[in-house]
Amino acid sequence: MIEWDRQSAIALLEEYKKFWGPEKNPSFGITGNPDANTGKINSKSVYLTVLSHGISDMSRSNAGFIGGNVILTTLLTFLQKEVFTEEDLKLFEYMEKDLKGVESRENLNPANTLFRTMIKFEPPESEDDEPVIERGWVRGHFLTEAYWEYRTWKAKGEGSTFPSSKPKKEWYSLPTGSEGKGPSNKAKPPLWQAILGPKNSLRELVTEVKKLVEAQGPGTTPVRLLVNANLGPRTAESIASISGLKNAIREVMADGRIYTKGRRFPVKSRLNDEVGKKTFTVSQTELQVLVQNCTVSIDGERLSLDDIVNYEKINNVSLKFPKSNITLNSVVRAVMGEEMKTYKVPGSLEGDGITLKQIDAMQAFSNLMKVLK
Repeated sequence: MIEWDRQSAIALLEEYKKFWGPEKNPSFGITGNPDANTGKINSKSVYLTVLSHGISDMSRSNAGFIGGNVILTTLLTFLQKEVFTEEDLKLFEYMEKDLKGVESRENLNPANTLFRTMIKFEPPESEDDEPVIERGWVRGHFLTEAYWEYRTWKAKGEGSTFPSSKPKKEWYSLPTGSEGKGPSNKAKPPLWQAILGPKNSLRELVTEVKKLVEAQGPGTTPVRLLVNANLGPRTAESIASISGLKNAIREVMADGRIYTKGRRFPVKSRLNDEVGKKTFTVSQTELQVLVQNCTVSIDGERLSLDDIVNYEKINNVSLKFPKSNITLNSVVRAVMGEEMKTYKVPGSLEGDGITLKQIDAMQAFSNLMKVLK
């Protein structure tokens, strides 16, 4: 069937989760301790911060704050799909648009988040002196070098350690000019890197998964097609012209197990089941015949075959006919032609020819019991 490398996509997600997961918290300034000023519990990992970035209860069209949460959960939803349609691919348009929105809107971009924190620290020269501390408004990340040095100095004095690596200067922008705030769009804090950065970011993850989607092609499992009910004789003849189906029908009609014992008519359910088990290859021309007369089922919904992305790459199929066998019988007649009158049914005691009666398994059993009596 048309398959995509979903497992590779899931593997990319797992790499992303691991890179920004709790194991690397010290590298990203996450201590796991409550905030020193507010006492609030800080984020448990950068990944979970992405999942909570910009949460909004409003719909996508009306949301005022679409951020990492909407983008990442949209991707997670897509990764559950084994098969997808052209309509599903719009999700990538939404995600790419949302990423641009996060980047362009100052209040959404993690590079511009304001923090009042320590921007200068000098330890005391002696026990009688006080440390030199200066605070100001920075953008990007609260953990400046000055604040890290202060927390490290303070922890050492208490006989402990500060559980965070030294922050990188690129994480924050220090106050400049008369406004006394860090400049916008300059900082590259971990949250910005996790959503918009050039490497190991949500943006890159969306791009790489999209590449896997676009590279999809024929898989090893045949596509299960649902034949539309009650097709007319002319349509049945066009389906019967498909060489693989023609061979499959002849193989089934030669199987003595589908017939009522000693008689010339197949049991309806047996005929249907055995035809449904057959798989065969189709050409592009034959595929177009099936597009006009078959549907596919995705998540319980019947859809047109050409709704499936890259459906034209399908080359291996199986057909499920309606249980009434009205359509299947028409196809069988079209395949067998004049042989319907002369075909030698295996084990038949009634002479030559095939009779396509509407008979089910219970009727066949009843008929067999009558013969045995």
